[in-house]
Amino acid sequence: MYERIKTLREHLGLSQREFGEKLGVSRDVISNLEYNRVQPKELLLKHICELYSVHDKWLQTGEGDMFVEGKRQNKKLDEAITIFENLHPDFQDYALEQLKKLSELQTKGLGSSHQE
Repeated sequence: MYERIKTLREHLGLSQREFGEKLGVSRDVISNLEYNRVQPKELLLKHICELYSVHDKWLQTGEGDMFVEGKRQNKKLDEAITIFENLHPDFQDYALEQLKKLSELQTKGLGSSHQE
């Protein structure tokens, strides 16, 4: 299971410290889990699954999909959504228009050198 905890953390683009903070544990706890020095408590596993929308079966056994269907695990997208939700409605409209323009530029190939 320790390999899957590390795989999940790396997939989410989080450091051990960031991953631990979100779970309410220290970086040392995450390090010990990832190096199989300690076995995770059931409560921590449940919290990982709930917080990151991870299938319990995948975390426990490696079988099935990592994430619960319909949940996106993208740090940049999560950040953008949080910022957008906190904007005044007028600014939300403006931000949406700017995103549409960026998408059009990308479609036309003008921003292709900046794509990942």
